[in-house]
Amino acid sequence: MKFPLSMCALASFVIGQQAPSLNPAPATTNASISGIVRDAGTGTPLPNYIVATDVNATWVDNAIIETKTTREIRSTTDDQGRYKLNDLPPDRYRVTVTNPQRGFLTSVTKTITLNGASLDGINFNMVREGSISGKVVDQNGEPIPGLTVHLISREYFEGSLGYFFKGAGNTNDRGEYTIEGVAPGHPYLVLVEERPGKVPAHSDVPLNPKLRRRIPERTWYPGTDQKESAMVVVIRAGEHREGIDIEVRKSPSYCIEGAFQTPRGPAETDFRIEPLQPSSGVSNGGGMYFAMSTGSTPSDGKFRICNLYPGAYRLTGMENQSPDSLPAAFSATTLTILDRDLQNLSVPALPRLSLSGEVIWEGDAPQDPITAHVTVFLQPLLRTMFMGESLDVRPNVGEGFSFPSLLMDDYAVSSMLRVPGMYINDITYGGQSVMHERLRLGSAVGNTGMRVVIGRDGAKFTAQVADKDGNPAQNMRVLILPELIASEAMLADVLITGESDQMGQYTSRTLAPGKYYVVACDQEFDSTPESIAKLWRSRTQFKEVELAPNGSAQIKLEPLKIE
Repeated sequence: MKFPLSMCALASFVIGQQAPSLNPAPATTNASISGIVRDAGTGTPLPNYIVATDVNATWVDNAIIETKTTREIRSTTDDQGRYKLNDLPPDRYRVTVTNPQRGFLTSVTKTITLNGASLDGINFNMVREGSISGKVVDQNGEPIPGLTVHLISREYFEGSLGYFFKGAGNTNDRGEYTIEGVAPGHPYLVLVEERPGKVPAHSDVPLNPKLRRRIPERTWYPGTDQKESAMVVVIRAGEHREGIDIEVRKSPSYCIEGAFQTPRGPAETDFRIEPLQPSSGVSNGGGMYFAMSTGSTPSDGKFRICNLYPGAYRLTGMENQSPDSLPAAFSATTLTILDRDLQNLSVPALPRLSLSGEVIWEGDAPQDPITAHVTVFLQPLLRTMFMGESLDVRPNVGEGFSFPSLLMDDYAVSSMLRVPGMYINDITYGGQSVMHERLRLGSAVGNTGMRVVIGRDGAKFTAQVADKDGNPAQNMRVLILPELIASEAMLADVLITGESDQMGQYTSRTLAPGKYYVVACDQEFDSTPESIAKLWRSRTQFKEVELAPNGSAQIKLEPLKIE
């Protein structure tokens, strides 16, 4: 089973039931999918691209459910850009073209339904990526080597608007940089900063702030310390945008001073410090992590970390006196520096915690027992997983579960259910929903844990997407919006996306009963405020679909241009 790092998707694995028959079922015929991969701009065939799909696997939104018999079928395009995927049983497939080299968007996907007949002409057009370049100088116009220049995307994630890393480059000895792999049409910000590696636990920076040298601070293109006033950069397909020059601002230097306290008192502690927003971690588009400033305290746990500019930081402490690879004690603290040093900090590094929970039915439990297997998965938001960290459980409905050894940190929660007609209605922690918000371990009052609430009156709809002349509209984006959406941030998290197949057909996953707005379009939408605002403004123009409990619906959709 694979869990995406993109927008959390609740997957339902549908097991079909077949009435008994006296006659044996006819043998199925395996078939193939073939076509050409081209440059979307020039039409030139693209050789050596990987085209692949999975047999005996089910895709639900952006989650794939695998079985023991799942296998990958792949093909490499030849000099004419042609590919062919053979030996495919009748089924619904997600076919993905992957770019083995930089220069084009990473992948393009189509949904294809096979009914025993081979399909040719399933062609893919790859959009060429762009790049940006520029020069980084100080306030005297002198180039600054050795800085990191980041590509930043502003996106909704886990119920709030954030800033996330999407790419990077480094300045050379002339202060010049280039960032490759820039997606066309996407609004980006550009940020430059200095990223020290190893830092001393006890800095020898002068105690008097007036005697300290000024330091480069985070600077946003074209030259501001405020991300809200940064200039947006949008490029065209294949464009190389030059002249994204940045004048780095310099700031007074500040220090933080204090000590880590472990459950057994002061102890040697490994620490990491990184500015926030943006910072390393996951987002709807995946995850990106950069080296942080790191160090180790002596046995007294004391630290004096300097050369910090004003802003918010995440200070992480880890006591590694543990027989396994997880820290014995862990601390993640947010600090804000304004215009002076922070002193006498006491940072508790807390022991690992256990998190218990239960999977329950919404409403009354069914009279006849139902075996329903659920997977619950925790994803650390601001760090990578430690080796040996166990973050998934697989209980049945009606059973309790436990995460026996968790670090006191922030997590995203996702869950999957594989039973027809059932869906995840809510996930709570301490009585508060964390289905579309971050779980902050330790924030629950009392001894309340996690609850996964299962609905069993789910419904579905099927859609036929066709143009105004009634011709099937293949590979159209199908967007599903619940009626009850309180904000654009919520819309970004609850938005369900799919794609019509080559016959213009689409079937939703199991949904909670209620009213939905549904639209088909050939536009790409993501979690940026610009994309979500378009959907928010236009949602009343979409098709309204009312799904009754345990019901189903059939609708027709004509692709709509969303302005």
